[in-house]
Amino acid sequence: MGWYQALYEGNGRGEGPSGPRPTGFKLLLDVVRWRWWTLVKANIMFCLFCLPIVTIPAALKAMTRVCVLLLRGEPLDLWADWWGAFRQNLLRTMGAGLLMAVTLGASGFGVAFYARGMAESGLLAAPALILVVLMAILVMSLFSLFPLLEFSELGLGEAVRSALLLVLVRLPQNLAALALLVVLVAAYLLAYPYSTFGMVAIAFSLFWLVACFASWPGLEKYVFHTLEEETDG
Repeated sequence: MGWYQALYEGNGRGEGPSGPRPTGFKLLLDVVRWRWWTLVKANIMFCLFCLPIVTIPAALKAMTRVCVLLLRGEPLDLWADWWGAFRQNLLRTMGAGLLMAVTLGASGFGVAFYARGMAESGLLAAPALILVVLMAILVMSLFSLFPLLEFSELGLGEAVRSALLLVLVRLPQNLAALALLVVLVAAYLLAYPYSTFGMVAIAFSLFWLVACFASWPGLEKYVFHTLEEETDG
């Protein structure tokens, strides 16, 4: 009976202990402890919805909604919220994904190009480093971009601009989330093929939960609060 209660009542499927919700890093740990089963299901749905490849941005936006609702402690109907976020503003989301994919792909090609020439000329290390930094900034901007696509009505250009600015405004938090991504990728490569099960089970949702945890306070402070003031005005 103990394992049954732990799986279906204690962790993952419950709402956690009563009382004030924790804040800061304790909130993240609290969500992982009490809602891990939701994270597993969201991770599996993410993998399935990414199979057509072109739907990856929409699947990431749906994952964003799930993670933010978990962090905010708001009611979550996993399938309804997922499907609603996936299909809402689909063209705008796919446009953002295409823009970022092209930019990241071009930057990665540039890094590879200059890296091959570094053996002949060390001066090529400079442009390669610049492109690596650019790629890091673009990846970190995704942490704010997809919440903006899901929870705001900003146009694509304004959302991208706001996400890039928030990389600088919330640089320590974004760097911490990026470092976690690097660790997860390194762990996956070192443990491959045994790590495939972990990737399918929870790795994507766990990482994106951390990304939303890092970006959401900045969005509330610098974007959504400003938008509310403009609406009230």
